[in-house]
This record gives sequence, C-alpha cells and structure tokens, in this order.
Amino acid sequence: NIDTFCVVGMLAGLAINPRTCQIEITPQQTVANDNAQWLIQTGVKNERPFFDVGLDGEGQVVAVSDTGVDRDNCYFGDSASVGATYTSGNSKFVQYDNYVNSDDYQYGHGTHVAGSVLGNRSDGQGIGQGMAPGAKLAFIDIGFDNGALSLPSDSRLLGTGRLTDGQGPAAHIHSASWGVVGENGYNYQCRSFDSYMYSNDDFLILVAAGNDGRYDRRNTVSAPSTFKNGISVGASHSTGDDLSAGQLGPAYVADFSSRGPTADNRIKPDLVAPGKYIVSAGSLPNTFGECDDGRPRPGNGKGGLTSMMGTSMATPITAGTAALVRQYLEEGWYADGTKNSGTSIVPSAALLKAILMNGSQMNMKGVDNSEQSVFGSSVTDVRPYDDAQGFGHISLTNSVYLKGLTDVQIQFWDNEALNYNGLRRFNVKIDKSNGCTNTRFSVTLGWTDPPASMNCLRCLVNDLDLTVTDASGKIHYPNGLASRDNLNNVERVIVEDVEDRDEFTITVDAFNLDTFSQNFALVATGCFGGVANTIDTSKNAYTTDNSESNRTRNIIIIVCSVAGFCILVCAI
Repeated sequence: NIDTFCVVGMLAGLAINPRTCQIEITPQQTVANDNAQWLIQTGVKNERPFFDVGLDGEGQVVAVSDTGVDRDNCYFGDSASVGATYTSGNSKFVQYDNYVNSDDYQYGHGTHVAGSVLGNRSDGQGIGQGMAPGAKLAFIDIGFDNGALSLPSDSRLLGTGRLTDGQGPAAHIHSASWGVVGENGYNYQCRSFDSYMYSNDDFLILVAAGNDGRYDRRNTVSAPSTFKNGISVGASHSTGDDLSAGQLGPAYVADFSSRGPTADNRIKPDLVAPGKYIVSAGSLPNTFGECDDGRPRPGNGKGGLTSMMGTSMATPITAGTAALVRQYLEEGWYADGTKNSGTSIVPSAALLKAILMNGSQMNMKGVDNSEQSVFGSSVTDVRPYDDAQGFGHISLTNSVYLKGLTDVQIQFWDNEALNYNGLRRFNVKIDKSNGCTNTRFSVTLGWTDPPASMNCLRCLVNDLDLTVTDASGKIHYPNGLASRDNLNNVERVIVEDVEDRDEFTITVDAFNLDTFSQNFALVATGCFGGVANTIDTSKNAYTTDNSESNRTRNIIIIVCSVAGFCILVCAI
C-alpha cells in the first residue's frame, strides 16, 4: 500500500539535490533456470513433473524449418552430416537438409528456435534446455545469412524427417516459425498444408501466428497459420529474469502477438505460449562448442545463448510440448497416470491438437500494450476464445494425467468416424472417490478437415458439432457460443463447478459433410477416479501474477545533472 504521491515527492526531493546524478528502479533478480519449461508444464516455479517421471521427448522426432542451426553449439553437440537423407544413430540430428546452406548466422533465428524445441546440454542442466530435450531433430535449412528465407516445394519442406527407410521414428510434428506478413486469408500454402495433413493424419504442423498485433490490430494473423488443421501459436510473456524492465508477467499476451480472427472469421491464434523473452541456444558460427556464459539480457546474446521475442519463439515451445504428449500416449501413461498402464497409442494429429487445446487455460489477464502507451501502463482486456489468446495458454497439468502430479484425468477417443447425418454419444461420469479435487469438466472435439478452396469465404468443409448435456437436460454449446459452431474444426465445452457423480452426455453430430465420412478425435478431462495433485498449485504463476498492480506504483527514472536540473518520468 504505497502512497504514489508520497513516493513522487520523495524522489522529486532527491532529484533537486545537487549531489544526485541518477535515480532508477532496479528490477528484482531471480535465479535463471528454464522458465518456459515449468510455465507450460505446471505454471508453478521449477515444478517439471513430466521431466521428473521421464517424459522428455525420448523416441520422438520433431521437424523444424528455419534459417539454419549452429550444429556444434553445446545444446546440439554434434556436427551432423548434411543432406536430404535420414540417418540414425546417437546424433541429435536425424536429418539436416541443406536446401539453402548448412549453417546459421550469428545469434540466428533457426538455432534459437531448434534449441527451444529440444536443445539439450550434455549435463541436462543448461539455461537453454528445450521443451523436449530427449527428442531428435530433423531440420531443413531455408535461410540465408541475412535472415531471408527461400522455401522449397511443400512436399520437400513437409517431408523433412518423414522418409526414414526403416532407420528410426519419423517426424510427426513440424515447427514453422515463419509466415506471410499481411496475408490473413486462406492462401495456397494454407491449402497445401491442410491437404498434406489430411492425407497424413498422424502429422501435426505448428506455425507462428505473426508479430503484427501491436495497437490491438485485428485480422493480423498471417498465413500459413490461418490454416485449419495445424496449430496457430500466439505469444505470451515469460517470467522472472526473462523479462525486460517494466514488462508484465506470464498472465499477459505480448503486444506484438498477431490477432485473429482469420478472413473467414475462424478463431486464431489457437493458443498462446511464452514468447517474450525466451533464452535458447545461440549461434556463433566462428566458435566451436559455444555454451552457457551467464544469462543474456532480454533481446541480447551471450556466449552460446541468446534471448529473443516473437511468436517464432512460442511456436517451438508448443511443438516441444506436443512431443511430450505424443510420448505420453505412445508409452501408455493415460490409463492410471503411470507408464504402460494403458496400451500404446499412435495418435492422430487431431488428437494431439485436441489434447493441447482442451487443457489450455483461458485465464490470461490482458494484452500488455505498455510499449505503445505514453505512461507504460496500458492493458487491453481479453476474454475466452477471443482474437488474442484463442483457447488460452498451454497447461500440461490440465491436459493429461500423471498420478499425483497433475490436476486432471483424461479420457479420449481417436479416429472415430461419422458418416453423413451420423451421430455419436459418449457418456461420462465424474468420480472424485480417490481424492481428485478438480471442479472443471472440459471436452474438446477436433478433426482434420479436407482442404478448402483458396480465398474461401467459409473455409470449413465438413461441419461436425459438439454439445454436452448435463443431468438436468441443459445443453452446453462450444467455444463460448449459445448455439452450434459452423466455422471452426476445433470445438470446446467447459462446465464449471462439477461435483462427484455428476453425469454428462457428449454428443458429436455430423451436421454437414462434403465427403462420405469424417474421422474425429474427442478429449475429456476432469475427475475420473484419479488421485489429487500433490503439487501446490496455489503458487501458479498465472493466477498469482500481480505484475500490473505492481507496475502502476513504479516511478521509472529520474536523471539529474550536478547542478540540480532534472527530468522526471513517471508510470503511475
């Protein structure tokens, strides 16, 4: 309870003292340690239960297309052979396709992005550890030394890591931190990406939403992230010493993060992840084995690390998280929250996407527009399913079940099929008998839709509908609507304040199909007989983020000459 005017008066008094040269705020410093990892796993500082139980991306291959990778950086640790051929072995790389060249420029984009997915220092303790440090990388170099890009055919681009000749696992996830600025519609590449995923329904593409959202500009999400079947990723803030002076905390969307909707009014971005600022692997082409040399300041490089901001940074974080979920399903954790408790599942891309979006939390507190405000304190309100946060920020603890380590249990149905005018019902009962305390029931329907025509005015081809009916007969509609959704191929229903033994009927209806049938994935989370989370979630960084109220009490800088002349700049 600081009296702002009292503080201003005190600082003004100091400012006119001829012995005062400068007064400024010194931000509180915290220990630097892989903030994005715990933000996306639990939201609780340094709690990484997925890593603790061995879910680190092992057995997964993630493809990345970007400017290049400095392969001898300590977070990759090898000088992998280059070329379009898949190779197995102990290398971090299974493929390095040198379409443009075979390196990255100093503190380049591609090295940072690849590190965020799966960078892994040999001791596993680096500041720049990736989201899935146990995964392997299939990379296609599409960047010149000046940062400009040149794209190959989509078949070559999306085939990165896919043709293994039996030597190892294929890439089922592709991270693309690039796009076409100003193109908000459904263009050729959107159609091409959707077509590839429709023909390869085990393959999920993630694309950066873009960095053109400043001044709350709507319809700035850029193609190809305006596609239907992949995930469009917006950027939120990181936390602690990843932040620059005056930047709000993790519960805020970054000002630059491009806004939806798409030209045909679909929800984009799909979700948000930390993207301002992120410390990851940094390229030093003329240095061999560059590694940590202290933590770089926001927006700067230091040693083998660099700090960057952008939806380009949020996208690989989401891709690495998808790799953890895929490993979770392949290793059968879902039945009772322990490894091999269920049969191994080879998930569809629709299921991976639905799991991530079903667990995303829509408790962001606003968009931090401070850089566009004279007084540095402007925050734009957000709401569920809006054009800033979409379905919310990633939260693994609300997405899947680890016994005693997450908030929810999970039920899912994958590769279910509906014919024209078909209808399926699924009955679910809440069970809190073993200690689960979660009060939310969340259901998400997703499907890989056929590609639409370019510049479509309504891009949804096969229209499925999700509703949830409770015991009283009340029908709950998806995506915050009071009726059916006829635009999106992801639909989510949330029912709050559920109690033990509540019963629900989930209905999936083929309202209109242009094809004979449509496969879909369905995910439900809540209390289904599991145990309570033993992690103290009252310390969640999103729900406890009070950075906005703290910032309004800050007096930023007073600079004085020895003669007593001063300039006072306030943010109140």
